[in-house]
Amino acid sequence: MADSSQNSSLPVLSNGPVTDCGGCGACCMELSVPPFLDDIDFLPLELQQEVIAARMEESTRAAQGLPCIWFDVQTLKCRHYEHRPNVCREFETGGDCCLETRERRATVLKIERKRSEGSQV
Repeated sequence: MADSSQNSSLPVLSNGPVTDCGGCGACCMELSVPPFLDDIDFLPLELQQEVIAARMEESTRAAQGLPCIWFDVQTLKCRHYEHRPNVCREFETGGDCCLETRERRATVLKIERKRSEGSQV
C-alpha cells in the first residue's frame, strides 16, 4: 500500500509552461485504477486480470487516497506505460485539465502536510 507521506513531495506545480509529465503524477494520484473503456480488450490477459481485480476494490482504494495501481510512486511513472489506456494517452499535458489536476493535487498535498505537522486545516 502507498504511504501518503511518499506523495507529499510530488512537484505538481511548475513555474513555467508544462510540457511533459515528468516528476508529476497528479492525474495518476486521482484515479485508483487505470481508466480503461473498450480498449481493455487490447491488453495482455494478465494485465486485464489485474485491472479487473483492482476495479473490485476501486471504492476502497479511492477512499484511502491510493494512486492508480500502475503508478510507481518512487519513479513517478506508469509501470505499464506502453499499455496505458487511451484516456491517458490523449490527456493533454499542459492543457486546462492537466493544470487543474495539478492545482487540485497541490492543494491536497498542502492539507496533508499541515495534518502531518499537527496543524489545523
